[in-house]
Amino acid sequence: MLGIAASGIFAQKAFADFLKINYPLLNGGRDITTTHKVMKDYGVFRQDRLNAVRSYFIVDKEGILRYKDIRPTQDSLVPVEQLLEAVRKVNQGL
Repeated sequence: MLGIAASGIFAQKAFADFLKINYPLLNGGRDITTTHKVMKDYGVFRQDRLNAVRSYFIVDKEGILRYKDIRPTQDSLVPVEQLLEAVRKVNQGL
């Protein structure tokens, strides 16, 4: 499973620690190689700021996109319980 986090590296680590995420997260930093390509592929790349629109994706072990939520603003967060429920569903094969 691969996650994309549009926040800074310290916020990303806190997010991963809080949710006990043990898989890689991509950060919307200034890396113009792999990270930006993934953001473009998912349709969330902001060329003017070289980062991503705040968004959440859950991809299962087979590489199938199972959850997608693109937020209307950078300050708009998905409630943690909503994300956890989405992860539970993916883990249960629903």
